[in-house]
Amino acid sequence: MSEVVRNTLVKLQAIIALIGLAAITPLLILVALLGRLIAKLCWCSAPKSIAGEVAVVTGAGHGLGRAISLELAKKGCHIAVVDINVSGAEDTVKQIQDIYKVRAKAYKANVTNYDDLVELNSKVVEEMGPVTVLVNNAGVMMHRNMFNPDPADVQLMINVNLTSHFWTKLVFLPKMKELRKGFIVTISSLAGVFPLPYSATYTTTKSGALAHMRTLRMELDLENQKDIHVTTVLPSFLRTNSDVTQLTHTIGFGDVYPLFTGEEVAQRIVAGMVRGEAEITVPGMACLLYRVILILPADWQDRIILLFSRNKFKKLRDEHS
Repeated sequence: MSEVVRNTLVKLQAIIALIGLAAITPLLILVALLGRLIAKLCWCSAPKSIAGEVAVVTGAGHGLGRAISLELAKKGCHIAVVDINVSGAEDTVKQIQDIYKVRAKAYKANVTNYDDLVELNSKVVEEMGPVTVLVNNAGVMMHRNMFNPDPADVQLMINVNLTSHFWTKLVFLPKMKELRKGFIVTISSLAGVFPLPYSATYTTTKSGALAHMRTLRMELDLENQKDIHVTTVLPSFLRTNSDVTQLTHTIGFGDVYPLFTGEEVAQRIVAGMVRGEAEITVPGMACLLYRVILILPADWQDRIILLFSRNKFKKLRDEHS
């Protein structure tokens, strides 16, 4: 068989497969929706206990990271509160110890520095025990200059929001594999699937984090690591950062959907984590919305997003011009 004929047959096979997938897509969507509904109504996936486990939560000195730390402590988890701002981490530890009878300790670490994380792991293992819960929460949300960011600010956001997840995986995952159990939670964003104009770096890092965790789930499945659960969280805007709150007020996002508190999102994250959910969207309806949009051609996806946001982002650009 000639190379030309072979390539033609391969292309034809791919086209037939694509047509078949398109034909059954409505059925797949229906089955997925019914499965999710049944799971919610019947709680088919029983939550696992994390009492006595040791959790590392990055960016835990404030905001969502602090709320997640408190929620994990409520479930009986011992918490390594990690932040580059150690005073904020110490405040989180105090809040945990005032309410819950678990161990909590503040650690200063730069998540973009692999050696820092290796040292962090050694300290946590020595002082608290092996880490079986990892929450990649540390993140940079906005550039100081949104429309003309400094290259150093762009690189910092990439390092914190995306590169650091590779380092935490390299440092903490091997012990989980050895113990054959664990939870990895990564905070992405709905911006990873619904791009935000004038936020290219943020959107790209959050999309990358989503893809990274999907890849990791497949790798763990291939290695038969059934009891290491990987959860990606895709929240909308939260009321945990004053700059973000101000931005959402400027573009009128609050008129479309109310902002969530860190406590609300933390409760949803931990509840989903212990049930082994692969992805959590906040609000939940976004789960269906983003999957439906992804079926459409790329230029249609862009137009739909701009249909609802064009005037708001034009207003934002005009105010900063």
